[in-house]
Amino acid sequence: MTLIGLIALVTGACGGSDSNSSNGADTTSKSGLSGSITVTGSSSVEPITNLLAEAFSEVHSSVAISVSGPGSGDGHKAACAGEVPIWNSSRQIKDQEVECLADRGIEFIEFRVGIDGISVITSVENDAIDCLSFVDLYSLIGSESTGYSNWADANALNAELGGTGPFPDEDLEIFAPGEESGTFDSLIEIALDGIWEERVADGKGDEYYSVRPDYNASANDNVIIDGIAGNKYSLGWVGFAFADVARDRVSLLKVDGGDGCVAPTDATIASAEFPIARFLYTYVDAAEADDPAVKGFIDYMLSDEGQKYVVEAGYVNLSEEDTAQSRASWANKTTGKTF
Repeated sequence: MTLIGLIALVTGACGGSDSNSSNGADTTSKSGLSGSITVTGSSSVEPITNLLAEAFSEVHSSVAISVSGPGSGDGHKAACAGEVPIWNSSRQIKDQEVECLADRGIEFIEFRVGIDGISVITSVENDAIDCLSFVDLYSLIGSESTGYSNWADANALNAELGGTGPFPDEDLEIFAPGEESGTFDSLIEIALDGIWEERVADGKGDEYYSVRPDYNASANDNVIIDGIAGNKYSLGWVGFAFADVARDRVSLLKVDGGDGCVAPTDATIASAEFPIARFLYTYVDAAEADDPAVKGFIDYMLSDEGQKYVVEAGYVNLSEEDTAQSRASWANKTTGKTF
């Protein structure tokens, strides 16, 4: 958890008028602005929020901002419990999470923050694997692979499914996010669920789970990176931004979603050429939207100045259309899913 709070004078005369940026988001110093803000949720969005909080506190230094990243699911749970005004998610809010908020009488405002890819990774020492297809991933981490401790254990299933194997006769150690993570949800939804549903329909897959349970799960992306780097024939996945800065320790594999092997880069993620990419979201409790500290922070997040921290944190900026829609949703206090 990061706690940012300084006490100093805010520039600008008391009672002076605020100036607005050209995009309509207010980013000026507000004399006397004070209070506290708690932001929780996605560990993938946390680096962006930390940078924003640090920059915001340099101007609005009487606002204390607490930022944590236990996982997207945990953020939605905290919101449903009425514990936070702002929460992040590396996936769009689920219908059951919307229902939970509705049952508590909580309305929310949704906007996209940036774009991230999910990197499938192995150790830099593993020169046996360069690219994996969705079928390959299902063969190795899907529910039917439960108990596989060697890459070669997946060869029969992979051949049945028409994968790109055979895989090497080497120990398989998997390190990845746990179920509380939006990164976990996103990879499963994008890469595995379609294959899993077909297998269940054919009476071959696990009826209840699409992913194997017997792997090293962690909510800490750095723990996953350490596990991958420390095991030559490891396999796992994390957000692109975390993997990209650890290229000296982990290898970012190409992924074939049906149109050939594509390496994860800023360009292939932004263009959606890389097949495992997702939008990052921030949500605000509508009842807290007029709180001066909350309003000031979200205004700054959506401003041109605030948007530069998406790139600084290692992610990809939204399209102009998505940025405009997010700003409009916030300006109009539009509640519910808007994307």
